[in-house]
Amino acid sequence: MKIKTIMCNTSQTFYDENVGVRLALATEEVELLVVNIKHGPESMESAYDEAMGAPSIIEQVVLAESEGCDAVLIDCSVDPVLRAAREISNLPVISAGEASHHAAMMLCSRFSVITVLPVSAKLIYENIHKYGYADRLASVRSANVPVLDLNNEEVATKAIYAEAIKAIDEDGAEAIVLGCTGMMAMRDKLEGMLGVPVIEPYSVGVQYAAAMVRLKLKQSKLAYEKPSDKKFI
Repeated sequence: MKIKTIMCNTSQTFYDENVGVRLALATEEVELLVVNIKHGPESMESAYDEAMGAPSIIEQVVLAESEGCDAVLIDCSVDPVLRAAREISNLPVISAGEASHHAAMMLCSRFSVITVLPVSAKLIYENIHKYGYADRLASVRSANVPVLDLNNEEVATKAIYAEAIKAIDEDGAEAIVLGCTGMMAMRDKLEGMLGVPVIEPYSVGVQYAAAMVRLKLKQSKLAYEKPSDKKFI
């Protein structure tokens, strides 16, 4: 199978620094096509960023079918334009944030998300309430490390760890979800430091997308009805 994963930013530096760890998840069965968007924000952190990057994300979703892909993964924990992507695509569309929440709920009663910035925390908090499982959420906290600064892994890991400890000790979290796919390389170290499950959204998203292909499942068109044909000016 072939899964297209869409990094929702335009930073070539971020792409170059992160594409390798993503492609390492490919197997003999699962081919990964990793792309970033061509127009939009350098990083995806806010609702404004989502709005500005939306057309390019949707463009990449639409291209996936002609590229021979079997599924699409939106590579971002704030799940930008997820509903629109599912409406427009005939392929199963998974988003990393939503997938990571579902994985967490299979591992604990209450989880916390540690994301990059306060503005990102608000988006994730709103998403979880919209998805309908807010009662399983202990907290959403921010490490105050912008996406493009996550390449300083030592500083970022220390900041994420500090917030994760608060989430466990003060908020009652039993597992930690990393609230940015740019945190991928830190998962193993953080789990060892924290002693609770640490869920990394990109890895989970890839596995969920592959499972959907194997099970021949995709989003219901009663829930995600195809948009009507119309002119856009």
